[in-house]
Amino acid sequence: MTGKLNRLATRLDTAGAVGRMRRHREGWPARASEGVAFFQSPKVQYRYREAGTGPTIVFSVDPPMTLEVYDALIATFAPRFRVIAFELPAMGFSAAAEDYRFGFRETHDDLAIFLRAVAGPRAILAFSCVAGHAAVDIAARHPDLVSCLTLLQAGDVAAFTVWKAARDPKGVLATPILGHVAMRRMAPKRMPAWYALSVGKADMISELCRCAERSFQHGAQWSLASAYQCYMDPAVELPRPNQPLLSIWGGADFSHPAGNEHSIRRLRPDAVCVTFDDLGHTPELEDPIRVFDAIVRFCEAPQTRP
Repeated sequence: MTGKLNRLATRLDTAGAVGRMRRHREGWPARASEGVAFFQSPKVQYRYREAGTGPTIVFSVDPPMTLEVYDALIATFAPRFRVIAFELPAMGFSAAAEDYRFGFRETHDDLAIFLRAVAGPRAILAFSCVAGHAAVDIAARHPDLVSCLTLLQAGDVAAFTVWKAARDPKGVLATPILGHVAMRRMAPKRMPAWYALSVGKADMISELCRCAERSFQHGAQWSLASAYQCYMDPAVELPRPNQPLLSIWGGADFSHPAGNEHSIRRLRPDAVCVTFDDLGHTPELEDPIRVFDAIVRFCEAPQTRP
């Protein structure tokens, strides 16, 4: 019964996929930012931006943010890198097909198709938050796609089990149907509190809220309930990737307990760790120049060079 209920619940985030995909390709999401493009995989119509030349670095967008807040990051990285930033399945304007179930390996296998077609081999994966699990799994199972990992506010499975419980103490989002209905009602109201808790640079919060509100008005998704129920599985075991790994952490992110900082070291004890005490959940957006410098130093280190 639970499996059937989960399948029914996820349909609340994927129903009408064909029409949603068409509206995204033809409407506001296609022209809201410079360099927007779409890629159709078997499960998802990915929305992404691309700019610059050089080694390819791929950033995952952490919802409720969308590509519209990535201008400064792209401008900082594009002179040195070929930058790709993309929205995750059923998040932002990356609409998912009706048979997508938010499964852990299902998601990663589809992301690997996107990466192979759009980014090409040996990309640097700069994935954020729980999407760091996707970067780690793809790096281990598709090593030709990944040269190194530069994970942002990412942790191991145990760390995100703690994070998930703290963000949903009453288990509302973890409950099929109920969580989806609550998320749709709460999402616009949840943003200011979420940003106040997680963003280190308080002067950015009002603009982040305005951007998210505008995106929601044009049909952006924040399918957090489906992700809580299907993707964030505490029974999952992450493989150990062989690529060099940089962990970047924003110390002013109060959505994570202090014990989660650089918890990816439990998977990779040799990870290079950099902490910015004054930055929050998305250090790459709050101070892209400092994050750029940290990533360049890591990529130029002897153990990271091709």
